[in-house]
Amino acid sequence: MKPIITELGGKASTIVLADADLEKAAMACTLGAFMHAGQVCMATERVIVHASVADAFITAFKKTTNKLYGQNGVTPTFVTSTGANKTKKLVKSAMANGAEVILGDPDESTKPDSSSTTMRPIILTNVAKGSKLHETESFGPCVALYTFEVEDEALAIANDTEYGLSGAVFTQNMAAGLRIAKGYETGAVHINAMTIHDESNLPHGGAKKSGFGRFTGQPGLEEWLRIKVVTYEE
Repeated sequence: MKPIITELGGKASTIVLADADLEKAAMACTLGAFMHAGQVCMATERVIVHASVADAFITAFKKTTNKLYGQNGVTPTFVTSTGANKTKKLVKSAMANGAEVILGDPDESTKPDSSSTTMRPIILTNVAKGSKLHETESFGPCVALYTFEVEDEALAIANDTEYGLSGAVFTQNMAAGLRIAKGYETGAVHINAMTIHDESNLPHGGAKKSGFGRFTGQPGLEEWLRIKVVTYEE
């Protein structure tokens, strides 16, 4: 019997609570969103920040992104130009529907020295619900930023997707972190670590359209087993 395990992508969110270490959260969001040009199924696609710390977080997020992926940093490179074009179209479409750019140049690809397979990070806000970027896995170096006032609002934004593979929450309150983890409909939630995070000793897999079944860890081994029950009575 061959086990059936599927993994169909993700739309991971990082939730930043009001008491979070903003510098740590910003670095994790930068890496989580832009590592490997965002071509990771667990990449951070949404950053959901408490309104009271949004300005401070945005400042930190810009700083870490410019440090790692600015003009003097690494240039995110796609495997193919097809992936780059898809992400650029998603960004343009979101902007046509009211999204605003916090960081990045959506017109960079039109410049003479641009490459068809590269794209520097784009951070957007005011991405409209129902827009393709809000719903679709971009699989590229762009991320949408949202704000919230109460935890339920943050979870509603994070869960507003057909996917559920990975997520993250930043807080110095473990009880709050565990509340978020419990309410987040996803295969894994990492408290104070980025969304791109899996270990060989832990089960990895998703919820909703991010698939079913688990691999790695004890549950992963069990996917390959056919359990037989034998009973005995005297």
